Amino acid sequence: MNKAICLILLTFIAGVSCSIEPPEKNNYEPFLCVSRPEERLYFPEEELVFEFNMPVNEYSLSGFSVSCEECEDIPLVSVSDNKIKVLPPLPEKNFLNIKITSALKSFDNRPLMAGSGFTENRETIDLSYETGGRLPEVKTVVPDDTKSSAVAVEFDSPVSFNFSDIVPKPLDLLRLDELFVFVYDSPVEAFTIHNARAIERNTILEEIKIELPGLEPHDTHLQVKTETDDSSVRLKIADTGAIAGALENRIFICDVSCEVVIDSLQPEKNYTFELTLYTKTGIKRESLDIATTAAKPHIIISEVMHSPNGEPQKNFEFVEIFNSGSMHFDLTGCLIDDKNDGKGVDPLAPADSSRSMVLKPGELAVITGNEADFTEIAAGGALWLKVDDTTIADGGLTAAESVQILCGQNGETVTAAEFDSSKIKTEKGFSANQDKSGKLCQSEEEGGTPGTYTECR
Repeated sequence: MNKAICLILLTFIAGVSCSIEPPEKNNYEPFLCVSRPEERLYFPEEELVFEFNMPVNEYSLSGFSVSCEECEDIPLVSVSDNKIKVLPPLPEKNFLNIKITSALKSFDNRPLMAGSGFTENRETIDLSYETGGRLPEVKTVVPDDTKSSAVAVEFDSPVSFNFSDIVPKPLDLLRLDELFVFVYDSPVEAFTIHNARAIERNTILEEIKIELPGLEPHDTHLQVKTETDDSSVRLKIADTGAIAGALENRIFICDVSCEVVIDSLQPEKNYTFELTLYTKTGIKRESLDIATTAAKPHIIISEVMHSPNGEPQKNFEFVEIFNSGSMHFDLTGCLIDDKNDGKGVDPLAPADSSRSMVLKPGELAVITGNEADFTEIAAGGALWLKVDDTTIADGGLTAAESVQILCGQNGETVTAAEFDSSKIKTEKGFSANQDKSGKLCQSEEEGGTPGTYTECR
Protein backbone atom coordinates (compact mmCIF):
# COMPACT_ATOMS: atom_id res chain seq x y z
CA MET A 1 0.00 0.00 0.00
CA ASN A 2 2.80 2.39 0.92
CA LYS A 3 4.69 1.48 -2.25
CA ALA A 4 1.63 2.22 -4.36
CA ILE A 5 1.13 5.61 -2.69
CA CYS A 6 4.79 6.53 -3.20
CA LEU A 7 4.58 5.55 -6.85
CA ILE A 8 1.52 7.73 -7.35
CA LEU A 9 3.19 10.66 -5.57
CA LEU A 10 6.36 10.35 -7.66
CA THR A 11 4.33 10.25 -10.85
CA PHE A 12 2.43 13.41 -9.78
CA ILE A 13 5.60 15.29 -8.83
CA ALA A 14 7.26 14.41 -12.12
CA GLY A 15 4.24 15.62 -14.07
CA VAL A 16 4.11 18.90 -12.16
CA SER A 17 7.88 19.55 -12.56
CA CYS A 18 7.69 19.07 -16.32
CA SER A 19 5.07 21.80 -16.58
CA ILE A 20 7.26 24.45 -14.83
CA GLU A 21 8.91 26.95 -17.32
CA PRO A 22 12.64 27.72 -16.88
CA PRO A 23 13.57 31.27 -15.65
CA GLU A 24 14.01 33.99 -18.32
CA LYS A 25 17.54 34.82 -19.45
CA ASN A 26 18.83 38.16 -18.08
CA ASN A 27 19.19 40.34 -21.26
CA TYR A 28 21.82 43.17 -20.90
CA GLU A 29 20.94 46.44 -22.64
CA PRO A 30 24.10 48.29 -23.68
CA PHE A 31 24.52 52.06 -23.29
CA LEU A 32 24.54 53.56 -26.80
CA CYS A 33 24.69 56.88 -28.62
CA VAL A 34 21.53 56.69 -30.71
CA SER A 35 21.57 60.13 -32.36
CA ARG A 36 24.31 62.57 -33.26
CA PRO A 37 24.36 65.91 -35.13
CA GLU A 38 24.21 65.62 -38.90
CA GLU A 39 27.28 66.40 -40.98
CA ARG A 40 26.91 70.01 -42.20
CA LEU A 41 28.25 73.49 -41.57
CA TYR A 42 27.30 74.79 -38.11
CA PHE A 43 27.16 78.41 -37.03
CA PRO A 44 28.34 79.87 -33.71
CA GLU A 45 24.81 80.48 -32.37
CA GLU A 46 23.82 76.81 -32.84
CA GLU A 47 24.26 73.86 -30.44
CA LEU A 48 25.31 70.25 -31.07
CA VAL A 49 23.02 67.62 -29.49
CA PHE A 50 23.99 64.00 -28.85
CA GLU A 51 21.23 61.63 -27.71
CA PHE A 52 21.66 58.32 -25.86
CA ASN A 53 19.32 55.42 -25.17
CA MET A 54 19.32 56.04 -21.41
CA PRO A 55 20.13 58.90 -19.03
CA VAL A 56 23.77 60.00 -18.88
CA ASN A 57 25.88 60.02 -15.71
CA GLU A 58 26.98 63.67 -15.53
CA TYR A 59 30.04 62.69 -13.48
CA SER A 60 31.48 60.65 -16.36
CA LEU A 61 32.00 63.50 -18.82
CA SER A 62 35.70 62.68 -19.01
CA GLY A 63 34.48 60.29 -21.70
CA PHE A 64 33.10 63.17 -23.79
CA SER A 65 35.79 65.63 -24.88
CA VAL A 66 35.59 68.70 -27.09
CA SER A 67 38.53 70.40 -28.80
CA CYS A 68 39.11 72.76 -31.70
CA GLU A 69 41.97 74.08 -33.79
CA GLU A 70 43.37 77.49 -32.87
CA CYS A 71 40.42 78.62 -30.77
CA GLU A 72 40.70 80.60 -27.57
CA ASP A 73 37.66 79.20 -25.76
CA ILE A 74 36.38 75.62 -25.77
CA PRO A 75 32.55 75.45 -25.84
CA LEU A 76 30.78 74.38 -22.64
CA VAL A 77 29.02 71.01 -22.41
CA SER A 78 25.78 70.29 -20.52
CA VAL A 79 23.98 67.05 -19.60
CA SER A 80 20.19 66.82 -19.54
CA ASP A 81 18.67 63.38 -18.97
CA ASN A 82 19.71 61.30 -22.01
CA LYS A 83 21.26 64.19 -23.97
CA ILE A 84 24.66 65.87 -24.06
CA LYS A 85 24.73 69.35 -25.60
CA VAL A 86 27.72 71.32 -26.85
CA LEU A 87 26.54 74.84 -26.10
CA PRO A 88 26.88 78.02 -28.14
CA PRO A 89 28.82 80.04 -28.94
CA LEU A 90 30.69 77.52 -31.07
CA PRO A 91 34.11 78.68 -32.33
CA GLU A 92 33.69 80.48 -35.63
CA LYS A 93 35.33 79.37 -38.89
CA ASN A 94 36.95 76.35 -37.30
CA PHE A 95 36.67 72.59 -36.86
CA LEU A 96 35.11 71.28 -33.66
CA ASN A 97 36.41 67.83 -32.73
CA ILE A 98 34.32 65.49 -30.53
CA LYS A 99 35.72 62.31 -28.95
CA ILE A 100 33.43 59.91 -27.06
CA THR A 101 34.87 56.89 -25.21
CA SER A 102 33.58 54.08 -23.02
CA ALA A 103 34.55 56.23 -20.02
CA LEU A 104 31.17 57.89 -20.58
CA LYS A 105 28.60 56.03 -18.52
CA SER A 106 24.86 55.78 -18.10
CA PHE A 107 23.05 56.77 -14.91
CA ASP A 108 23.53 53.19 -13.63
CA ASN A 109 27.22 53.17 -14.65
CA ARG A 110 27.00 51.11 -17.83
CA PRO A 111 29.99 52.05 -20.05
CA LEU A 112 29.19 53.41 -23.46
CA MET A 113 29.52 50.84 -26.20
CA ALA A 114 31.72 52.96 -28.47
CA GLY A 115 32.72 50.21 -30.90
CA SER A 116 30.91 47.27 -32.45
CA GLY A 117 31.10 45.19 -29.29
CA PHE A 118 32.53 44.91 -25.82
CA THR A 119 36.32 44.92 -25.64
CA GLU A 120 39.00 45.47 -23.07
CA ASN A 121 40.49 48.12 -25.37
CA ARG A 122 38.77 51.50 -25.19
CA GLU A 123 37.33 52.26 -28.58
CA THR A 124 36.31 55.81 -29.44
CA ILE A 125 33.81 57.70 -31.54
CA ASP A 126 35.73 60.48 -33.31
CA LEU A 127 33.69 63.22 -34.97
CA SER A 128 34.52 66.57 -36.54
CA TYR A 129 32.14 69.42 -37.36
CA GLU A 130 33.00 72.48 -39.44
CA THR A 131 31.81 75.83 -38.14
CA GLY A 132 31.13 79.02 -40.11
CA GLY A 133 31.19 82.69 -39.23
CA ARG A 134 28.79 84.34 -36.85
CA LEU A 135 26.15 86.83 -37.88
CA PRO A 136 27.54 90.35 -38.46
CA GLU A 137 27.38 92.76 -35.56
CA VAL A 138 27.95 96.50 -35.32
CA LYS A 139 31.55 96.96 -34.23
CA THR A 140 31.91 100.74 -34.10
CA VAL A 141 29.63 103.78 -34.29
CA VAL A 142 31.19 107.25 -34.64
CA PRO A 143 30.37 109.67 -33.10
CA ASP A 144 29.23 108.26 -29.78
CA ASP A 145 28.73 111.52 -27.88
CA THR A 146 26.20 113.63 -29.83
CA LYS A 147 23.74 113.65 -32.69
CA SER A 148 25.42 113.90 -36.08
CA SER A 149 24.72 114.57 -39.74
CA ALA A 150 27.47 112.04 -40.62
CA VAL A 151 27.58 108.67 -38.86
CA ALA A 152 30.29 106.07 -39.46
CA VAL A 153 29.20 102.48 -38.75
CA GLU A 154 31.64 99.57 -38.93
CA PHE A 155 30.52 95.92 -39.03
CA ASP A 156 32.70 93.01 -37.92
CA SER A 157 31.95 91.00 -41.09
CA PRO A 158 30.59 91.77 -44.57
CA VAL A 159 27.01 93.02 -44.96
CA SER A 160 25.03 94.49 -47.83
CA PHE A 161 21.81 96.49 -47.98
CA ASN A 162 19.89 98.76 -50.29
CA PHE A 163 20.01 102.54 -49.98
CA SER A 164 16.20 102.56 -50.03
CA ASP A 165 16.06 100.30 -46.94
CA ILE A 166 17.60 102.96 -44.66
CA VAL A 167 15.00 104.85 -42.61
CA PRO A 168 15.15 107.83 -42.58
CA LYS A 169 16.85 107.89 -45.98
CA PRO A 170 20.23 109.67 -46.00
CA LEU A 171 21.52 112.13 -48.58
CA ASP A 172 24.48 109.89 -49.40
CA LEU A 173 26.16 106.66 -48.36
CA LEU A 174 29.94 106.14 -48.46
CA ARG A 175 31.73 102.84 -48.01
CA LEU A 176 35.27 101.88 -47.00
CA ASP A 177 35.69 98.11 -46.56
CA GLU A 178 33.20 97.11 -43.83
CA LEU A 179 32.69 100.71 -42.72
CA PHE A 180 29.74 102.77 -43.96
CA VAL A 181 29.26 106.53 -43.60
CA PHE A 182 25.63 107.68 -43.56
CA VAL A 183 25.32 111.34 -44.58
CA TYR A 184 22.25 113.45 -43.63
CA ASP A 185 21.40 117.10 -44.23
CA SER A 186 21.06 117.74 -40.48
CA PRO A 187 22.07 115.90 -37.28
CA VAL A 188 20.10 112.71 -36.57
CA GLU A 189 19.66 110.78 -33.34
CA ALA A 190 18.77 107.39 -34.85
CA PHE A 191 18.18 105.51 -38.08
CA THR A 192 17.33 101.91 -39.00
CA ILE A 193 18.72 99.56 -41.66
CA HIS A 194 16.15 97.06 -42.93
CA ASN A 195 16.79 93.82 -44.85
CA ALA A 196 20.57 93.85 -44.42
CA ARG A 197 22.14 90.65 -45.71
CA ALA A 198 25.00 88.78 -44.03
CA ILE A 199 27.09 88.09 -47.13
CA GLU A 200 29.11 85.17 -45.74
CA ARG A 201 25.96 83.53 -44.38
CA ASN A 202 23.57 84.65 -47.15
CA THR A 203 21.10 85.44 -44.38
CA ILE A 204 18.74 88.39 -43.94
CA LEU A 205 19.36 90.09 -40.59
CA GLU A 206 16.80 91.53 -38.27
CA GLU A 207 16.53 95.31 -38.52
CA ILE A 208 19.66 97.12 -37.36
CA LYS A 209 18.95 100.25 -35.35
CA ILE A 210 21.73 102.81 -34.87
CA GLU A 211 21.15 105.17 -31.93
CA LEU A 212 23.21 108.19 -30.88
CA PRO A 213 23.02 110.38 -27.76
CA GLY A 214 20.45 113.15 -28.03
CA LEU A 215 22.90 116.01 -27.46
CA GLU A 216 23.22 118.68 -30.16
CA PRO A 217 26.69 118.97 -31.77
CA HIS A 218 28.67 122.21 -31.92
CA ASP A 219 29.99 123.60 -35.19
CA THR A 220 33.79 123.45 -35.43
CA HIS A 221 36.52 125.10 -37.48
CA LEU A 222 38.17 123.36 -40.43
CA GLN A 223 41.97 123.58 -40.79
CA VAL A 224 43.94 121.86 -43.56
CA LYS A 225 47.74 121.62 -43.61
CA THR A 226 49.61 120.26 -46.63
CA GLU A 227 52.98 118.51 -46.90
CA THR A 228 54.27 117.96 -50.43
CA ASP A 229 57.26 116.34 -52.05
CA ASP A 230 58.07 115.53 -55.67
CA SER A 231 55.46 112.78 -56.09
CA SER A 232 52.87 113.05 -53.32
CA VAL A 233 50.86 115.34 -51.09
CA ARG A 234 49.80 114.64 -47.51
CA LEU A 235 46.81 116.52 -46.12
CA LYS A 236 46.45 116.86 -42.37
CA ILE A 237 42.88 117.86 -41.55
CA ALA A 238 41.96 119.24 -38.15
CA ASP A 239 38.26 119.51 -37.29
CA THR A 240 36.97 118.08 -34.03
CA GLY A 241 33.57 117.48 -35.62
CA ALA A 242 34.92 115.60 -38.66
CA ILE A 243 33.66 112.05 -39.19
CA ALA A 244 34.89 111.23 -42.71
CA GLY A 245 36.08 112.87 -45.90
CA ALA A 246 36.56 112.39 -49.62
CA LEU A 247 39.48 113.56 -51.76
CA GLU A 248 39.99 112.56 -55.39
CA ASN A 249 37.70 109.52 -54.96
CA ARG A 250 39.55 108.46 -51.80
CA ILE A 251 37.34 107.93 -48.75
CA PHE A 252 38.98 108.38 -45.37
CA ILE A 253 37.82 108.28 -41.74
CA CYS A 254 38.61 110.93 -39.13
CA ASP A 255 39.13 110.75 -35.39
CA VAL A 256 39.45 114.39 -34.22
CA SER A 257 42.10 114.79 -36.95
CA CYS A 258 42.69 112.80 -40.11
CA GLU A 259 45.27 112.39 -42.84
CA VAL A 260 45.08 111.41 -46.49
CA VAL A 261 47.88 110.93 -49.03
CA ILE A 262 47.70 111.29 -52.80
CA ASP A 263 50.73 109.80 -54.55
CA SER A 264 51.96 109.05 -58.09
CA LEU A 265 52.08 112.78 -58.85
CA GLN A 266 54.51 114.47 -61.24
CA PRO A 267 57.34 116.63 -59.85
CA GLU A 268 57.17 120.42 -60.17
CA LYS A 269 53.52 120.47 -61.21
CA ASN A 270 50.44 122.36 -59.97
CA TYR A 271 47.34 120.43 -58.91
CA THR A 272 43.89 121.41 -57.66
CA PHE A 273 42.05 119.01 -55.37
CA GLU A 274 38.49 119.19 -54.08
CA LEU A 275 38.14 118.21 -50.42
CA THR A 276 34.74 117.19 -49.01
CA LEU A 277 34.51 116.77 -45.24
CA TYR A 278 31.50 115.13 -43.54
CA THR A 279 31.07 116.48 -40.03
CA LYS A 280 28.62 116.30 -37.15
CA THR A 281 26.94 119.53 -38.24
CA GLY A 282 27.01 119.17 -42.02
CA ILE A 283 29.13 118.94 -45.18
CA LYS A 284 32.15 121.21 -45.66
CA ARG A 285 33.96 121.69 -48.96
CA GLU A 286 37.29 123.29 -49.79
CA SER A 287 39.34 123.68 -52.97
CA LEU A 288 43.08 123.11 -52.49
CA ASP A 289 45.87 124.28 -54.81
CA ILE A 290 49.00 122.13 -54.47
CA ALA A 291 52.44 122.34 -56.12
CA THR A 292 54.84 119.39 -56.00
CA THR A 293 58.57 119.92 -55.42
CA ALA A 294 61.53 119.15 -57.65
CA ALA A 295 62.34 115.49 -58.30
CA LYS A 296 64.41 113.63 -55.68
CA PRO A 297 65.58 110.03 -55.11
CA HIS A 298 63.16 107.52 -53.54
CA ILE A 299 63.53 104.10 -51.91
CA ILE A 300 61.01 101.85 -50.16
CA ILE A 301 61.43 98.87 -47.86
CA SER A 302 59.83 96.31 -50.15
CA GLU A 303 60.20 93.11 -48.09
CA VAL A 304 60.85 92.12 -44.47
CA MET A 305 61.51 88.56 -43.31
CA HIS A 306 61.17 88.70 -39.52
CA SER A 307 60.13 85.10 -38.69
CA PRO A 308 61.98 82.65 -40.98
CA ASN A 309 61.83 78.88 -40.55
CA GLY A 310 65.58 78.36 -40.97
CA GLU A 311 67.92 77.77 -38.04
CA PRO A 312 69.59 79.74 -36.70
CA GLN A 313 66.80 82.18 -37.39
CA LYS A 314 69.05 85.26 -37.43
CA ASN A 315 70.86 83.92 -40.52
CA PHE A 316 67.64 83.93 -42.59
CA GLU A 317 66.24 87.32 -41.57
CA PHE A 318 66.49 90.00 -44.22
CA VAL A 319 65.25 93.45 -45.26
CA GLU A 320 64.89 94.31 -48.94
CA ILE A 321 65.14 97.86 -50.35
CA PHE A 322 63.73 98.89 -53.75
CA ASN A 323 64.54 102.09 -55.66
CA SER A 324 61.02 103.12 -56.61
CA GLY A 325 61.97 106.54 -57.98
CA SER A 326 63.39 107.86 -61.21
CA MET A 327 66.78 108.91 -59.78
CA HIS A 328 69.81 107.08 -58.38
CA PHE A 329 69.86 106.58 -54.60
CA ASP A 330 73.19 106.45 -52.77
CA LEU A 331 73.07 104.22 -49.65
CA THR A 332 76.55 105.25 -48.54
CA GLY A 333 76.43 106.14 -44.85
CA CYS A 334 72.86 104.87 -44.42
CA LEU A 335 71.80 102.94 -41.31
CA ILE A 336 69.08 100.45 -40.39
CA ASP A 337 67.02 100.75 -37.19
CA ASP A 338 63.95 99.08 -35.72
CA LYS A 339 61.37 100.36 -33.24
CA ASN A 340 62.42 103.85 -34.42
CA ASP A 341 64.17 104.27 -31.07
CA GLY A 342 67.76 104.92 -32.16
CA LYS A 343 69.03 101.93 -30.17
CA GLY A 344 71.06 99.19 -31.82
CA VAL A 345 71.28 101.11 -35.11
CA ASP A 346 73.47 99.26 -37.64
CA PRO A 347 75.56 100.76 -40.46
CA LEU A 348 75.25 99.18 -43.90
CA ALA A 349 78.22 97.86 -45.87
CA PRO A 350 78.39 95.80 -49.09
CA ALA A 351 79.22 92.11 -48.66
CA ASP A 352 81.43 92.58 -51.72
CA SER A 353 83.58 95.63 -50.98
CA SER A 354 83.99 96.27 -54.72
CA ARG A 355 80.25 96.89 -55.18
CA SER A 356 78.90 100.42 -55.37
CA MET A 357 76.34 101.53 -52.77
CA VAL A 358 74.30 103.35 -55.42
CA LEU A 359 70.92 101.87 -56.37
CA LYS A 360 69.71 102.78 -59.84
CA PRO A 361 65.95 103.10 -60.48
CA GLY A 362 64.33 99.66 -60.25
CA GLU A 363 67.33 98.07 -58.49
CA LEU A 364 67.24 96.19 -55.17
CA ALA A 365 69.40 95.79 -52.09
CA VAL A 366 69.09 93.02 -49.48
CA ILE A 367 70.25 93.59 -45.88
CA THR A 368 71.28 90.65 -43.66
CA GLY A 369 73.29 89.84 -40.55
CA ASN A 370 77.04 89.35 -41.02
CA GLU A 371 76.88 85.52 -40.74
CA ALA A 372 74.09 85.05 -43.31
CA ASP A 373 74.84 83.52 -46.73
CA PHE A 374 72.92 85.30 -49.50
CA THR A 375 75.52 84.65 -52.21
CA GLU A 376 72.91 83.42 -54.70
CA ILE A 377 70.85 86.57 -54.19
CA ALA A 378 73.89 88.74 -54.93
CA ALA A 379 74.66 86.63 -58.01
CA GLY A 380 71.18 87.50 -59.28
CA GLY A 381 72.10 91.18 -59.39
CA ALA A 382 70.79 92.55 -56.07
CA LEU A 383 73.15 94.57 -53.87
CA TRP A 384 73.89 92.44 -50.78
CA LEU A 385 74.46 94.56 -47.68
CA LYS A 386 75.57 93.29 -44.29
CA VAL A 387 75.27 94.89 -40.86
CA ASP A 388 78.16 94.79 -38.41
CA ASP A 389 76.85 91.97 -36.20
CA THR A 390 74.90 88.72 -36.46
CA THR A 391 71.46 90.32 -36.06
CA ILE A 392 69.78 93.22 -37.81
CA ALA A 393 69.32 96.32 -35.60
CA ASP A 394 68.90 95.62 -31.87
CA GLY A 395 68.58 91.85 -31.55
CA GLY A 396 66.85 91.02 -34.83
CA LEU A 397 63.49 91.64 -36.44
CA THR A 398 60.04 90.95 -34.98
CA ALA A 399 56.45 91.07 -36.22
CA ALA A 400 55.57 93.85 -33.77
CA GLU A 401 58.24 96.38 -34.77
CA SER A 402 58.81 98.83 -37.58
CA VAL A 403 62.04 98.98 -39.59
CA GLN A 404 63.65 102.24 -40.77
CA ILE A 405 66.39 103.12 -43.27
CA LEU A 406 68.12 106.28 -42.01
CA CYS A 407 70.23 108.38 -44.36
CA GLY A 408 71.98 111.72 -44.20
CA GLN A 409 70.44 114.73 -45.93
CA ASN A 410 71.73 118.28 -45.64
CA GLY A 411 73.75 117.42 -42.55
CA GLU A 412 70.83 115.68 -40.80
CA THR A 413 69.83 112.02 -40.48
CA VAL A 414 66.35 111.47 -41.86
CA THR A 415 64.10 108.46 -42.38
CA ALA A 416 64.43 107.53 -46.05
CA ALA A 417 62.10 104.51 -45.83
CA GLU A 418 60.01 102.77 -43.18
CA PHE A 419 58.06 99.52 -42.93
CA ASP A 420 55.72 98.69 -40.03
CA SER A 421 55.52 94.88 -39.79
CA SER A 422 52.67 95.05 -37.27
CA LYS A 423 50.32 96.28 -40.03
CA ILE A 424 50.25 92.90 -41.78
CA LYS A 425 50.03 89.41 -40.30
CA THR A 426 52.21 86.76 -41.92
CA GLU A 427 52.67 83.04 -41.35
CA LYS A 428 55.97 81.85 -39.95
CA GLY A 429 58.43 81.36 -42.78
CA PHE A 430 56.75 83.90 -45.08
CA SER A 431 57.84 87.51 -45.55
CA ALA A 432 55.85 90.75 -45.49
CA ASN A 433 55.92 92.66 -48.80
CA GLN A 434 55.19 96.29 -49.67
CA ASP A 435 54.89 97.55 -53.23
CA LYS A 436 55.52 101.09 -54.47
CA SER A 437 51.80 101.95 -54.17
CA GLY A 438 51.98 101.20 -50.41
CA LYS A 439 49.95 97.99 -50.59
CA LEU A 440 50.97 95.23 -48.15
CA CYS A 441 50.84 91.47 -48.66
CA GLN A 442 52.38 88.18 -47.55
CA SER A 443 54.96 86.58 -49.82
CA GLU A 444 53.57 83.83 -52.04
CA GLU A 445 56.67 81.69 -51.47
CA GLU A 446 57.96 80.30 -48.19
CA GLY A 447 61.27 81.94 -47.45
CA GLY A 448 60.22 85.10 -49.25
CA THR A 449 61.71 86.47 -52.47
CA PRO A 450 64.84 88.43 -51.49
CA GLY A 451 66.30 90.21 -54.49
CA THR A 452 63.02 90.13 -56.47
CA TYR A 453 60.56 93.03 -56.32
CA THR A 454 56.92 91.91 -55.91
CA GLU A 455 53.70 93.76 -56.71
CA CYS A 456 50.96 92.92 -54.19
CA ARG A 457 47.76 91.69 -55.82
